[in-house]
Amino acid sequence: HDIFLANAFTSPSSLVPSTSSSSRHFFTTPHAITTNNIACNTKLYSTINAETTSLNGASSPSMQLVEQFLSQYEESLEEGHQWANEFGFAEKEEQTAEGSFYAIFRAIGRMDAKNNLDSEDSSEKLLGLSGTPFYIPSSLLAKAESAYSNDGTNKFSNYFNFLHLATALEEDFLDAQVGSTDNRKGWQVAAVSQPTGSSFDDARMNLSQVKTALESGTIIFNNIGAHIPRLAGAALASTDALSLPGALNMYVTAKGMRTSAPPHTDRQDVLVVQMEGAKRWRVFTPPADGGVKPNADPFARGKGEDSLPLHTLLEGKEGRLGTELLMDAVLKEGDILYIPAGFPHTTDTVEETDDADYDASIHLTFNIDTHVWDLDNLSVRNAALRRSGLKDVLAPKSFSSSNAGINRYTGKVNQLPTANLRSQLMDALPLNFLDVSPNDNPAFVDPIVNRLEKLCSMVNEATGDSTVISSESLHEALKQIHSYGSSILDIHRDMYLAAVEEGRLRKAEAAMTAHIKDSSSSKTITMTPERMQRLSLFRVRPFFEQIDAAKKELEQWCLSGNMPPSSSSDPSVEAQTSQLDPNWQFTAPLQNGDEVEADLGGAYFPAKISQVVGNTYNVVFFDGDRADGLERSQIKLSNPPSSDNDEIDTTGLTKKEIKKLKKKMDKKKRK
Repeated sequence: HDIFLANAFTSPSSLVPSTSSSSRHFFTTPHAITTNNIACNTKLYSTINAETTSLNGASSPSMQLVEQFLSQYEESLEEGHQWANEFGFAEKEEQTAEGSFYAIFRAIGRMDAKNNLDSEDSSEKLLGLSGTPFYIPSSLLAKAESAYSNDGTNKFSNYFNFLHLATALEEDFLDAQVGSTDNRKGWQVAAVSQPTGSSFDDARMNLSQVKTALESGTIIFNNIGAHIPRLAGAALASTDALSLPGALNMYVTAKGMRTSAPPHTDRQDVLVVQMEGAKRWRVFTPPADGGVKPNADPFARGKGEDSLPLHTLLEGKEGRLGTELLMDAVLKEGDILYIPAGFPHTTDTVEETDDADYDASIHLTFNIDTHVWDLDNLSVRNAALRRSGLKDVLAPKSFSSSNAGINRYTGKVNQLPTANLRSQLMDALPLNFLDVSPNDNPAFVDPIVNRLEKLCSMVNEATGDSTVISSESLHEALKQIHSYGSSILDIHRDMYLAAVEEGRLRKAEAAMTAHIKDSSSSKTITMTPERMQRLSLFRVRPFFEQIDAAKKELEQWCLSGNMPPSSSSDPSVEAQTSQLDPNWQFTAPLQNGDEVEADLGGAYFPAKISQVVGNTYNVVFFDGDRADGLERSQIKLSNPPSSDNDEIDTTGLTKKEIKKLKKKMDKKKRK
């Protein structure tokens, strides 16, 4: 197995033209495209109120971004075509979906670079809490692509549909969750399936289980670009075009679902591409209740225990949340929608008529993961403070015993006197940040440091804090964040390349055995032991282990700058740990409230155990996301279990029962 994995992960290198950041992009002569009237040409249907909104009014910020995006998209298509050729997705003059995906994200990257150079007018910003969502119908994308194709459809049409999903389920070992549908409560998820036996086929999720789960809610495939080879090219395209580690998720919803995703916000800026069927989206301005709910993460509203009821979002600017409905659009095949991080949105698949020609709605969500990987102003500031051993006046109460578990986006940062200062602190670093070496490009880095110094000064003025972060400390933190981000980027690229290579290997195997299948009535894919070892279940795991190692390295750097020489590990803790099972993090009993790291799409993130249900566990992640039905192997205990002989296992007990038991134990000790 280990030998196979070693061989499997060296093969993708043959696909890579070059690993240098400067060679990830190709530059071409621009071809301008203009639009005189960009509007949603479909009647928008509301299940809540009779009025609808549409994308009209050429003076709106959204319309300006639409114009800018289409121009940049057309300019980037030739570069995307070259990239697709270089990686073997296209031949000669062929324009492929992968090349068009690349062009989409190069357009977004160029827009961000231009807006960073221009004025600080919030109407021009693309990302984050000051960003602007936009919607592009398929017809306008096809018009931009007309130099390469004249069939009237864009390259995303039929790129991935339900039949492709059925094939992927048969070929691989996939995992998915089903989301809740109550638009009055936070979005929660549970596993689609549980193993029904000990055999391989009994353990893996099948198409029948997916269809059954569709009756309950939207099926969520997290980080699916690393698992399904057909989608790996699109994930690689977005990663290379932005030089930024990003994930690709997929969402499948049955037709007629009144709420397919309750109102919520995301930590990522996302680009949605409708693959099959249709889906209605409503997008709102960020909530303005940070002062009232400071511990609510603006990038995780409406998730877990935090509710973001639809009726409160619809109350308008003068309502409790101070939100406004920005967009109400029905996405159909080939349409795209961009939503900045922190903007509430909700979806449904209720159509005006019952004759909509689709059974399931499928869309892909590309995550621009700046906040996930600490590529924002707040993270750089925090890293500089921790490295220098200085107190962070904005730091919230620790989510766990380690600073690594702190959610920087909660607490006092949400109580700053001006929302503009908060949004600037939470702004992402430039999207091309990882494309530039900090040591060799002071002209690029110095303005970022100057901006950080200004923000730190504004925080001091707003809070009365006197802590001063030196320019040298900010430079040092910025370089370390760059090193960390570059490592995460390279790991993502290798992971997607491995999936691309696996897809090509499967095609070659299918071609070699086609004559056997032609003479056989069975269409079932034979899962040999050798092929089983190449499943994404095994292929992806080593990459996320590398990601975990990189995260720990950054955490160690932050702590080591001001660590006294004598501050070694507590001997009592070392003695306690030495008596445990070497694999105690994955074998020790868990109970409610335990601080852990839980598997979220392949990587482990800080969480707490919220409920123990038999042999499975429900968790709440640091950003408010929930996951139910996790197995013990998917959870890593953060701290060694207590060796106190009087400690009693509270597995399966309610909070009330635990409290009662503790009182009883305390009374016993006093006696």
